[in-house]
Amino acid sequence: MQAGIATQLITVGATLAGVVLTLIANAYLEGRRAREARELESVRLASEHAKWLRDERLKAYAGFSLAGEEVLQFLRSEMLALAGSSSASTRKATEARWSELRTALRKAYNQVALFGAEEVRGVALQVWRIARNGGNDFLRDLGSTPEAAAELRDAVSRQGNAGDRFLDACRASLQGE
Repeated sequence: MQAGIATQLITVGATLAGVVLTLIANAYLEGRRAREARELESVRLASEHAKWLRDERLKAYAGFSLAGEEVLQFLRSEMLALAGSSSASTRKATEARWSELRTALRKAYNQVALFGAEEVRGVALQVWRIARNGGNDFLRDLGSTPEAAAELRDAVSRQGNAGDRFLDACRASLQGE
C-alpha cells in the first residue's frame, strides 16, 4: 500500500506542478500580449498625432501663404496707388483695409507659430514683420517724405523674397516628415 500512495502522491504532485507551470506560462504570455498591445496602441496614437500635426501644419502654411500673398498684392497695388492720391476718403479706406489685412496676416502667422516647424516659423516671422513694418511705415511717412513709395517698393520686394523662402521652408518641412 505504501507504493500505491507514493505513486498517487507523485501523480498529484506532477499534475499540480503541470497546472502551476501552465498558469505561469499563461500569465507570462498574457503579460506579453498586453505589453505588445500597449506598444501597438502607442505607435497608433503617435501615428495619428503625426498625421494631425501634418494636417494642421498644412492648413497653417496654406493660410499664411494666402494671407501673405493678399497683403503683398495690396501693398503693390492699392498702397502704391495711395501715393499718387490726395483723397482723404481713399486714404481712410486704404488704412482700414490695411488694418484688416495686417490683422489677418498676424492671425495666420499665429497659426504657423503654433503648428509650424522651427525653420518655417522663423521665415514666417520675417514675412510678417516686413509686411507690417513696410505698410505701417508707408502710411506714417505718406506725404511727409518723397521716398515713401520707394521704401514701400523695397519692402514689397523683401516680402516677396521672404515669401519665396517661406514656401521653400514649408516644402522642406512637409517633405521631411
